[in-house]
Amino acid sequence: MERTWEKEAARLREELARLLSTLKHNREKVPLDVLRPKYKKGYDALCASISRCASNYAKQITLQGIRIHRDCLDEAVSIINETIAESGILRQLAAAAFRHQDIAEFDTLAGALRERLLAELEPFYMRHLGLYITQECLEDPDAAPLLYCTASHCIWQDGKWSPLELYEAGSTCLQQKSA
Repeated sequence: MERTWEKEAARLREELARLLSTLKHNREKVPLDVLRPKYKKGYDALCASISRCASNYAKQITLQGIRIHRDCLDEAVSIINETIAESGILRQLAAAAFRHQDIAEFDTLAGALRERLLAELEPFYMRHLGLYITQECLEDPDAAPLLYCTASHCIWQDGKWSPLELYEAGSTCLQQKSA
């Protein structure tokens, strides 16, 4: 089953591709120096739609799955904004959309920005690691505590980060079944 964010990303990508195709078609048929003044209202509306859709799509792709607890939000937002500003990728995304009308290039750049953000956020997350002591740990001295990240409110389990609320909900279900 496709998750909601995947559906939204696919919808935004499809809409952006359609808008870029319209822009490309318009620019192929009418020179830009005629397009801007003669068809100003429609051209400006199309550009505004592209800008809005491209921004939403880039956010959907780059920030999907990044969890930040509200107590750490200011620090994380600062890292994210600094990374975006220093990367220069926003200009490249704009060029992919407005100069090249190339959705594949846009996808590649958004993916590169995501990878850069994840790399820059990794030390941030590492600074917020701790141990999560479960009831099992208290009852069995050989049971190891779980690794917990306060910045994301996730635990490391089975080789991946999982939201603490999902872990706790799963533990509650197991406790209820065994009782």
